[in-house]
Amino acid sequence: MSTLERIQLPEMVEVWNRCWQGYYYNMAYTPEHMKFWLELGQVELANSIAIWAHNQIVGFSLLAVNDLDGWIAGTSIDPKYRGKGLFKPLMKAQIELAQRLGLERVYLEVLVQNHAQKVYRSIGFSVLRQLYVYRTVSQENVPLSALTVKPFKDIPLTQYFAKRLQANFIPAWQRRQGYLERYRNIQALMNADGSAGILTLRQNSGPILDVWSSNTAGAEEITSMIVNLRKQGFSLLNQPEDWIVAFLQINGVYAHARQYEMCLELE
Repeated sequence: MSTLERIQLPEMVEVWNRCWQGYYYNMAYTPEHMKFWLELGQVELANSIAIWAHNQIVGFSLLAVNDLDGWIAGTSIDPKYRGKGLFKPLMKAQIELAQRLGLERVYLEVLVQNHAQKVYRSIGFSVLRQLYVYRTVSQENVPLSALTVKPFKDIPLTQYFAKRLQANFIPAWQRRQGYLERYRNIQALMNADGSAGILTLRQNSGPILDVWSSNTAGAEEITSMIVNLRKQGFSLLNQPEDWIVAFLQINGVYAHARQYEMCLELE
């Protein structure tokens, strides 16, 4: 075991891409993507753990820190070394480091079908809720394009997050206010009565960073806007079970995948 403090970007990219092979999604990163993602997530490689075998890294756990909370931003084992009992000691070492850092909680997200969740449970993580992942849904398969699109107005970020807080929307780690504010050139939009909002990058077809609603009417308005603007489909990541999920399900649109948001309370 060691930390990843001394690893250079090209080596981190090689380790990341090699260890994620065979995963449910294509997780291959370019150096530019890796650099952006590490900086955005504020992943500290000095606080992240690597496990070695035969003079190479065969598994890793990446840790991001925000005040007294930590977030496991990615864990993986090289396909050649899976099933050999390496994952549990890797995670135990990561949690021990989190404790030495004085963290009070550690969060992570894991696909429902991922067997890694058994290890997480065995070391004390508990499920907080399910998160719904909608990825590149083709407009042709979304029976919502006929809905009337109502205008949304551009608003300051402070107003956006204040309204989201009033709506009792509880975001996952990657959608917390501090995390989202790290993006540059972002645009916040809200409907007329302040019951629904969306956060995107200020560029053509920029990714949807955040979306929420406080009631069914707002969910209909925001969903209609997304479907009609994203002609090639849309992606909503880590969408909790809220008014938008309920509206989509009622209209026959179901999540591409489900994740568990898990948390470990540290002593």
